[in-house]
Amino acid sequence: MNNKKSKNDLALGICSFRIWGTLGWHDIKQRYRRSILGPFWFTLSTAIMAVVLGVLYSNILNQEIADYLPFLAAGLVVWQFMSTSVLEGCNIFIASSSLIKQIDLPLTVYACRAVWRNFIILLHSLPIVILSLLIFGEMPNEEIFLLPFGLILLALNAVWLTVALGILCARYRDVLPIVSNFIQIAFFFTPVMWSPDILKGRSWIATYNPLYHLIEIVRAPILGKTILIESWYWSISLVFIGFVFSQYLMGRYRNRIAYWL
Repeated sequence: MNNKKSKNDLALGICSFRIWGTLGWHDIKQRYRRSILGPFWFTLSTAIMAVVLGVLYSNILNQEIADYLPFLAAGLVVWQFMSTSVLEGCNIFIASSSLIKQIDLPLTVYACRAVWRNFIILLHSLPIVILSLLIFGEMPNEEIFLLPFGLILLALNAVWLTVALGILCARYRDVLPIVSNFIQIAFFFTPVMWSPDILKGRSWIATYNPLYHLIEIVRAPILGKTILIESWYWSISLVFIGFVFSQYLMGRYRNRIAYWL
């Protein structure tokens, strides 16, 4: 790939939706080949986890189960998408090394392939949240129409993260364990299992946590709540800043990645 293509790798990769869309869907079919429920096994496991944790932590945190269970289910579904995208992103170029060395494709195609694969699973799991609302007699309101915009922002942030981490981990293999440990710690500092309302004077823990805002742009409209303007600012800003950073890494190191694998 010449220097011009190298500088345009992000744009070329994202626009090659037929390639990464087909590859991502093929990954899903292969992963659940000869399975009766297919990707719905992941949905079922998420539902069981949400119910068990919902019953347990609603008592520990003194929360109403009707409010807490949908909140928890939405948080878990989005968190699983983000954490899986990040961890797979660290190895995306390493795992695709044989293809990278043989086929001249934009490297962003491999990142989009992984994000699309996890996004399909996310879409399979979101009905869990809707079902939990219906069980308790709640119905989504007009805020649900903002959900597609939240999902798009979430996916775009996953793309640049996958690209950036894929490049960094290809060069420095120590980045993966660092990121893995960070994800584990970040889970407890992010309002997934607990609501920011319980923080009282320590609300800054959620306010300055970008992961919280990425979750909230998807969770809030499903639960019928208004998305905070801060969450829009954070999510959109992360897209612009993240793609600039990823473009810098791709433009500078794109032609070296094959030699690092």
